[in-house]
Amino acid sequence: MRDHPQVHDQEYTLHDEQCLITRTDARGRIIYANPAFLEVSGYTQADLMGKGHDTMRHPDMPLAAYDDLWRTIQRGQSWTGVIKNRRKHGGHYWSLASITPVVERGVTVCYACVRVKPTRAQIDTADSAYRRLRTGITGGLRLRAGRILPGGPLARLRDWRASGIRARMLAWAGLSSALFLAAGGFALHGMAANLNIEQLALATAVLAAGVCLIFASGWAYGRSLSGLLATATDFTRQIAAGNLGTPLAPGNPDDEIGALRFSLEATRRNLVGLARDVHTGIADAPGTVAQRAETEELRHAIEVFRLTRAQPQPPCPSA
Repeated sequence: MRDHPQVHDQEYTLHDEQCLITRTDARGRIIYANPAFLEVSGYTQADLMGKGHDTMRHPDMPLAAYDDLWRTIQRGQSWTGVIKNRRKHGGHYWSLASITPVVERGVTVCYACVRVKPTRAQIDTADSAYRRLRTGITGGLRLRAGRILPGGPLARLRDWRASGIRARMLAWAGLSSALFLAAGGFALHGMAANLNIEQLALATAVLAAGVCLIFASGWAYGRSLSGLLATATDFTRQIAAGNLGTPLAPGNPDDEIGALRFSLEATRRNLVGLARDVHTGIADAPGTVAQRAETEELRHAIEVFRLTRAQPQPPCPSA
């Protein structure tokens, strides 16, 4: 990766409605950049095609962030985090980037990066964390799939409590089990004088079984719900990345999860139909030389997002 030490400090702020999209092949070379990305970065298509994202890497970005990105997408997972990029003619911009491996028939064929405007709080948090990572004074701070994880036992506990539905369900299951155990133990203590050894052992076993059942039910429900949400999230990320060829397995149409699966799959099929209609319309559209040139550019953009079988190659993307 190349460093670019001469970078002006002027910040370019993304607009709320801007969505910057790039695609790289399996080797990390840019094969598509949308007009919004070209406008913000200052680069042209000729500057970027076949190049890596390291051309735009800002020296304030720590290598640890790219190492985390690399490890995450190598596992076939999406990476989402705040990134600082340099502009061609000086200055920089911050973006909240989501980098997703586009998988077709089990093979990662390319990577899609979608950038949107981050909040000022997200920028400040990332700037502070990246500064600590660059200097090596981390205090236990680390990155995981783009998320900034604080150091210290109390900070990690707060992060675990807010880390997702599964963690919250486990916390509630643990609390419910503890309350049940306390209430049952108090009642059992009051009745102990009136019970023989066999009855006391049986009551203790029932109490222990109740505690285990409550905790196991909460754990299983949390695991099931988080798994379904993870599947829906991965599916929508593939759609956002332009991969319309990944179907979603149907579920039970009589419950909420099945209805969500049906709606997501219907959305995918609708987008596939629209893309085919637009592509057909572009292919048949007459026009002047200038119009045909614009049409060819649009057709190229659509072709980039069409599905083609590709052989697996070792990826080396960076953002």
